[in-house]
Amino acid sequence: MNRSCSSCAANFEITPDDLAFLQKLAPQIGERTFALAEPTLCPDCRLQRRMSWRMERCLYFRTCDATGKKILSVISPESPFKAFYHEAWYGDTWNALDYGRSYDFSKPFFQQFAELMKQVPMLALNIVNNQNCDYVNQVGFSKNCYLIIEADYDQDCLYGYRIFYNKTCVDVLELTHSERCYECIDCAKCYNLRFSQQCTQCVDSLFLYNCRSCTGCFGCVGLRQAQHCMFNRQLSKEQYESHLKSFDPCNPAHMNAARAQYEALKLKHPRKAFIGEQNENVTGNYIDESKDCSASFGLRACRDCRHCLYIREAKDCMDYLVWGDHAERVYDCECCGHNIQNLHFCCDCWDGSHDLLYCLQCVLNCSNCFGCVGLQKGKHCILNKQYTQEEYEALVPKVIGHMQRTGEWGSFFPTAISPYAYNETAAQENFEMQKGDAIERGWGWRENLPVTKGKETMLWSAIPFDIAKVDDLILHYVFACEATGKNFKITKQELEFYRQSRLPVPRLHPDERHRRRMLMRNPRKLWKRQCANCQKEIQTSYAPDRPEIVYCEEFDSGTNTLSFVPRATAPDAP
Repeated sequence: MNRSCSSCAANFEITPDDLAFLQKLAPQIGERTFALAEPTLCPDCRLQRRMSWRMERCLYFRTCDATGKKILSVISPESPFKAFYHEAWYGDTWNALDYGRSYDFSKPFFQQFAELMKQVPMLALNIVNNQNCDYVNQVGFSKNCYLIIEADYDQDCLYGYRIFYNKTCVDVLELTHSERCYECIDCAKCYNLRFSQQCTQCVDSLFLYNCRSCTGCFGCVGLRQAQHCMFNRQLSKEQYESHLKSFDPCNPAHMNAARAQYEALKLKHPRKAFIGEQNENVTGNYIDESKDCSASFGLRACRDCRHCLYIREAKDCMDYLVWGDHAERVYDCECCGHNIQNLHFCCDCWDGSHDLLYCLQCVLNCSNCFGCVGLQKGKHCILNKQYTQEEYEALVPKVIGHMQRTGEWGSFFPTAISPYAYNETAAQENFEMQKGDAIERGWGWRENLPVTKGKETMLWSAIPFDIAKVDDLILHYVFACEATGKNFKITKQELEFYRQSRLPVPRLHPDERHRRRMLMRNPRKLWKRQCANCQKEIQTSYAPDRPEIVYCEEFDSGTNTLSFVPRATAPDAP
């Protein structure tokens, strides 16, 4: 059945299989099951709405409403919402049940929920069990990290996004189990790898793409278990070391020449239509070890999921953004995970919680709650008011009936009541909007984002590219991003990394570097095109007008050797 999106008017399809899946996910209250309404928004608009409740990179200094201390927070100082630093929020000096109120059937549910949100303290940052990680968000179990977002189990890492189990890595994206990597994307189990993408178990190499188990290689594409190769040409150890000595990463001319040759070689190398391994019956991209998943991106070890993004270890989920970790039967939720079940229309709920409807920041084994904010170990609550099991199971069906009449039932929280302005959130990064368009839709907009321009105290022309000639005075200066003009500083920790790795100080703001890395990944969209090898029709995230050579799933890049691309003469200094 074709539908027209009520927001963007795009056509989208709801299949009989989708309807059966919604029936499978329908929540149960007591002995009654409540049907989920068919989506009225297309998948992209549904994702945009969930992302408008996700704050990642806009971090403010403000006062903790519990302790009065200066803290870093995703809640701006001008916001009407209260913010507690995580230690106070998880502490026993307050109780979210104190803010409970009776359900008012004369008001829409979302209006009542918005009023409750402004009363209950919110987490200033989503962090847990970190050491010396004062400037991070969505991070846990990490040590000595700075400005990493959505990360766990990292040490001495800087400027990373979605990175897990890494040590001493800088400016990385989607990196796992790696050490001393720089400007790497979608890599795993690598050591001392730089300027590389989609590599596994590679060591002491630069400018690699889709390589595995390679050591001491430069500018190579599609190699397996190779050593001492330069631009896919086999060299002796002596030849390789001689060429490598003539390359200076602090020399912009060397870097530009190497990158140009590397990018040209990439275009000669066929790509698989789908990025991922060990899957069965999946569509989307960046999916591994999953089965029966559709229209999803960034999945690992998932089963029976659709329209999901950045999820691991989940089963029977739909319209689900970020996390997982033993999650089951989750529908239209954002940032929920770790041993959760039967969550519908929830945001930031985790740690053993189950059977929650329309809840925000309800954690630590919350269960059977509806429309609650900030509960810990809560049970049988509605709008933070405590009920008995019998009272809860009698009242919730009436609330759902009321929401069905107001047209609210079956949809995630509206962007208009998000605690964040639209341009603060992940939605702006992924679905960019102009101020006027956002305001016209009734969405929040913040003029004073936590960035400055025009405050620089030193020009880049005074800073040498050669890291050996950069002294510690650079730590006292404020610079302007060469692309955006945003001000930023160099920290002592990163300066030490650049010196040890012989890398130049970056001249782009961390946000701009992150943006450029994100653009190097394929988009969350699928197109139909022909396999360049067998000409059969394939579905891929490579648009038909892109120049890459794209092969169907039968193509195995692991069988290709150095002769896959034309041999060149022995390269000069890269």
